Amino acid sequence: MKRMTVACATLLNLAVLTAAEETMPQHLMPVPVQQVRVEDEFWMPKRQVWREVTIPDCFDKFEKDGAIANFDKVRDGTGAGTHGGPPWYDGLMYEMIRGCADFLAAGRDAALERRIDTYVEHIAAAQARSADGYINTWTQLKEPDHRWGMNDGNDNRQHDVYNAGALIEAGVHYYRATGKPRLLQVATRLANHMCDVIGPPPRANVIPGHSLVEEALVKLHLLYRHDPDLKKTFDVPVDERRYLQLAEFFIDARGNYQGRTGKDKTFGAYGQDHASLADQATIEGHAVRATLFCTGIAACAAVNGPAEYLAAAQRLWRNMVTRRMYLTGGLGVLSGTEAFSKDYHLPNDGYSETCAAIAGGFFHHNMNLLHADARYADELERVLYNGALCGVSLAGNTYSYVNPLQFERGHGRWAWHECPCCPPMFVKIMGAMPAYVFARGDDGIYVNLFVGSKATVQVNGGNVILTQTTRYPWDGAVRIAVDPERPAKFGMYVRIPSWCQGQPSAGGLYSVASRANTGAAVLKINGAAVARPAMVRGYARLFGTWQRGDVVELELAMPAVRVRCRPEVKADQDRVALMRGPIVYCAEPTGAGFRARNVFLPPDAPLAPKHRADLLGGVTVIDAGFQAKFGGAPQLRATELVATPYYAYANRGPSDMRVWVPEKVDLVQAATLASNATPSASHCWKLDSVNAVNGGEAPVSSNDISRPRLSWWDHKGTTEWVQYDFPAAKVSKVGVFWFADRAANGGCDVPQNWRLMCKDGDAWKAVTNPSGYGVEPDKFNEVTFTPVTTTGLRVEVQLKPGWSGGICEWRVE
Repeated sequence: MKRMTVACATLLNLAVLTAAEETMPQHLMPVPVQQVRVEDEFWMPKRQVWREVTIPDCFDKFEKDGAIANFDKVRDGTGAGTHGGPPWYDGLMYEMIRGCADFLAAGRDAALERRIDTYVEHIAAAQARSADGYINTWTQLKEPDHRWGMNDGNDNRQHDVYNAGALIEAGVHYYRATGKPRLLQVATRLANHMCDVIGPPPRANVIPGHSLVEEALVKLHLLYRHDPDLKKTFDVPVDERRYLQLAEFFIDARGNYQGRTGKDKTFGAYGQDHASLADQATIEGHAVRATLFCTGIAACAAVNGPAEYLAAAQRLWRNMVTRRMYLTGGLGVLSGTEAFSKDYHLPNDGYSETCAAIAGGFFHHNMNLLHADARYADELERVLYNGALCGVSLAGNTYSYVNPLQFERGHGRWAWHECPCCPPMFVKIMGAMPAYVFARGDDGIYVNLFVGSKATVQVNGGNVILTQTTRYPWDGAVRIAVDPERPAKFGMYVRIPSWCQGQPSAGGLYSVASRANTGAAVLKINGAAVARPAMVRGYARLFGTWQRGDVVELELAMPAVRVRCRPEVKADQDRVALMRGPIVYCAEPTGAGFRARNVFLPPDAPLAPKHRADLLGGVTVIDAGFQAKFGGAPQLRATELVATPYYAYANRGPSDMRVWVPEKVDLVQAATLASNATPSASHCWKLDSVNAVNGGEAPVSSNDISRPRLSWWDHKGTTEWVQYDFPAAKVSKVGVFWFADRAANGGCDVPQNWRLMCKDGDAWKAVTNPSGYGVEPDKFNEVTFTPVTTTGLRVEVQLKPGWSGGICEWRVE
């Protein structure tokens, strides 16, 4: 391609933008799912599993829970006071339909379409019961006087608007995928009703307790704006301007409580309602709600570009990514509220809900479209390969709700959940993923993701076929064949990932000290190296006249690297994480004879990547020279443990795991008989963990509620037990530290009495010659006994009448 001219500049790491450059929007348009065919060794097998296993599994389970029966009850006027699932179940069904619509856009599936069409008929029939178009099964069946959260609708106040937004989004996506208008008509009727009753006075000042509707209304607005003939075919009035105005009202009404009814007039910081948007300096509250709110702000900003929306989106994104985001793209720390914590508070056992990472991915994507800036695509990539991909098992039919960066043995995946919100979100982002690969700007094509694919992109009035070939993320070689229908002059913007330039995250929250800032990315055009490609907002800009047969090649150096965190993040000091390319790794010593807490990573150990086609569906592992620390005279031993991709954790059964591994020996716990034993119990309260009993940490006191523990709550006055199973060993002493929060007005006390049992074949018998069974709080109650070789020990307790109890830590010698 000799006629092509390439703009020149030195290839550097991500440029530091001036404030003016950062705030000036450079709008991009995504290349729709229909125009991108994924042909990728990494993604295609997974997408097939999600189509064939995950989608039908989720629909089957939602049906079993009564999600479709809810619509039938409304349709038939029966079942008042009953409802299958929580108040947001309508929304989860709609989200499933939206995600499936994008899978259908990528490739039609008659059976799946028939199933969804059947669901649509149930939904439409239920809506037909309401003359004004209202539909929300929880409210209609259980709280008919609490529409839109007015008159104090309690839990429903948080989700009725969310459900409506999910329906609108499903209607838009399903119409775009199939051309079928039925669900879109239902959604439009509901949107019209919302516009009639919600908004500035004299309408009701209602805001979403759980965001999603803001972006959904923008999508509805854009659909009708870009296809004005569509609204002429409907039997309902359509005024697309009202939908955008309502979306903006939902944003602008934050922190404005005038005219609100009910005992709780604000959702507070938990629901991003603590202040006006202009006064929200940091991202706060429930992590899913906050990121979906920000996603809607960015979507609105892309349409009208209000300066305050633009500034707020940038401000909140920057705070989130540079101070409140895990290395995996995970978001949200606090388990009780699923919420963000303060800046740099990122404990490795933090909540990190799958939905939050995915909602963050939607936010990153919208920011990339708004600014044409590669740093947003960098963060989207982080989510796709780590924080989102971990949400569904490799088999496709078990799931994760929370994704901490460390956990103890027993943390596994669930077949279903009382709040199964994460699988629909997963289907949504993975259904949409093909549309994230390429984008189109006024002056060219943007390559955002390195995914084997074939796409048709319209540039300057003509079509360009792009064929991307790569083994990414296991290999850094990317080849893009450019095939315009006629010679065309345009720019090709190729993202240079931040992970290959010494800074694997925006703002320096995470860094790679050993990575050079130059030479990590090599570009070629038709085999000739491009020495000085211009860098524009993190993209290498190749501008010239393109013709059939032109090929762009990108070679990204992909060594395994150690990642370190800013010193403000106390949880990760003197610890290191491993990455290779966009993949975050973890230490998961499944069946290794020691625990993740016993693992040490020598600072000078070489990191050796190796592809293992036989492991976890085919992954590249990192041999990092891990060592393990054992008790007695504490010593380190070499191990055969290799680091595996974080997204594949807990696919070999319940396990324990660490992303941040100590480089300082003092931080490593020594393996003991107790720490390596498998604990079980007669009962454990759902918010406690049986795995806490061998956590290896001495409690401060018996009522120390800041650390994990086993409790038998809410069993009172009963006989309970906890046991260890382990390979045959000789034991002669144990120590038990009781959990008793009675002094803190809790319901647990030390037991009335207890005894120690040992396993004798398949039976249990009391140990002989015990020295005494103490029940003192705030100390280890030790008992010695005649040494016995056994494969299990059991603590059997009699709880005090009217009291429960528990154990903080149980030692064995």
